[in-house]
Amino acid sequence: SKRVRGESLILRSKVEQKMPSLKVTIAPDNENTAMQQSTTTVLQGQTSRWKLTLSNLGYAPASNILLKTNAPWLNMTPTRHFKDDDVEINGETTIQNEENSPTSFCVGPSGTLMRVPLSKNADHYNPLVDILQPGETVDVPIAIRTSGGGRQDFYMLFRYELWSNNSNTVPPSGSSVVPPRHRWARKLLSVPVYPSITMSASLMPSYSNKGEHILSVELMNYRSDRDSELEIYLNKICVASRHFEVKQLRGQVNSSEFSQSLISTQDGSSILNPVVSPSSLKIGWQERVTLHYLVVPIETANRLVTFSNLSFSNGSGMWSDSALSKIRSHRYGAQVTDFMCRERAHEVFISTLQSHRIEKEMLVAEQEKEGQPRHVAQIRREKSSLPEQESNVLSSSAATSGGQHQSQIVSNSASSLSAHPTSLASLCPYRGGSNINIICCWSAVVGNEGRDVTIKGQHHLRDLLVRPLNKSKGCPLALTAKYNSNLSHNFDNGPLDEAVEITICNRLIETEVEFEFAIIDNSEFDFVGTTSFHCSLTGGDEISVPLQARIYAGGVYNLQSVRLTVLKAGSTAVPYLFPLQWTMVVEDSVA
Repeated sequence: SKRVRGESLILRSKVEQKMPSLKVTIAPDNENTAMQQSTTTVLQGQTSRWKLTLSNLGYAPASNILLKTNAPWLNMTPTRHFKDDDVEINGETTIQNEENSPTSFCVGPSGTLMRVPLSKNADHYNPLVDILQPGETVDVPIAIRTSGGGRQDFYMLFRYELWSNNSNTVPPSGSSVVPPRHRWARKLLSVPVYPSITMSASLMPSYSNKGEHILSVELMNYRSDRDSELEIYLNKICVASRHFEVKQLRGQVNSSEFSQSLISTQDGSSILNPVVSPSSLKIGWQERVTLHYLVVPIETANRLVTFSNLSFSNGSGMWSDSALSKIRSHRYGAQVTDFMCRERAHEVFISTLQSHRIEKEMLVAEQEKEGQPRHVAQIRREKSSLPEQESNVLSSSAATSGGQHQSQIVSNSASSLSAHPTSLASLCPYRGGSNINIICCWSAVVGNEGRDVTIKGQHHLRDLLVRPLNKSKGCPLALTAKYNSNLSHNFDNGPLDEAVEITICNRLIETEVEFEFAIIDNSEFDFVGTTSFHCSLTGGDEISVPLQARIYAGGVYNLQSVRLTVLKAGSTAVPYLFPLQWTMVVEDSVA
């Protein structure tokens, strides 16, 4: 009955090593931010400034803090300070390096895995600076852009490691590398997203100047977050491309439709941020506006991305021609395209990952047909494993910390000189296409806990092909004509013979187009010359057809009587008639 019992070891534990403990809080950067509470109105495409607060509540320093998100909403832009002399001397070389570098400290190709910078000027990773000591708190400024519709959950998963003095030493060859201890922290941000505007664009070849195109941007206000004051103000449209420059067409908007901009200056005190145009274009509720721009090709290959900043003021809306102003314009445009670069990288990564999984499923199906069933543990591992590229990045960061961390990430890429998937150079590649990327910056007034506040936002259109590579929805040939539009002639001496030069250009870059050229008969005038022929144009090539328009009396004539029939191998011929007018006004000098 009096049995002697030994000391219980069930609840006994031993602390082998002190560890850091990270607490993460996220809050608006200022009181005027419209996303303060979960019930506050948030519009699609809205951008707002937030403050990410990291506190180390543990007893050991933390390092190598990584952030993984479920969507490319969050952007961490470093604060850079440049001198004008350095910009003028080494500006182009510096910008080229910035175009190839990752956006928002991204690691890997997904666009949702980032390194959290702890230093203020964190242009380059420094293991001796990016350390969070016990009891230390660091505020990291971030920007968030919402997308989608309805209730959206934004997940943030943080991974941090225990820092030690031996973290940055290189182990001797042949010795095993012990990965540092690490911990995880997570944060959830849930917001309701309301519709704001929709943006679409279309391109049409210019029938007056060869090589040029007309860009039509259509925007419509779909706000439904309140009962009144649903206007949206368009502040600026920025177009990024390496092959084309976009210019404004004047006289589209009356001065009475302009309104004072809701935003006077850009956020931040950097000299790279210019003053926003004092005029904005106001769009009422369920109103639609279409803006037209001229897309002009750049004659010489531009090593830098060209940013066309188009405002809605009466001025030109463009930057000056000085080298310093162009470099400032480039850096300002690069900041606007940060979200677009990461969205593109995320979509490419998800598409590639989905294709890889489909391929693996096909291989597994083939193995099962051959009578090689898989083990149950193997199936469970494949379902619970991370994406291959993401797991490689995480394992490389766990293998070593400090200087080894950055070098292993670089070694995963094919070449250290290649552009990062989230870089501006990947959004606007040097070769392989002639696309443009459109960003519309807007502002609006929303209700926030009984008071009105001003918000900003931006909408994107990526990879809008100006000249397709292989296929075209419409006619792959562009048609232009050169002639005198106003003439005077004495018809007592005979009919008028006027020179007309018709140019046919192949819009496709890499595909040869075979076609037939023909002039449709007209009872009012005749064409003298080669009125029909068969031809083939290689990608980007063009041909000019000299003709004589013979007119017998004064009047107004539409010389457009061309029919092009595109011949495709193995399919029926497709004829094209062009909806344009080549108007020629002829006066009889005798009358």
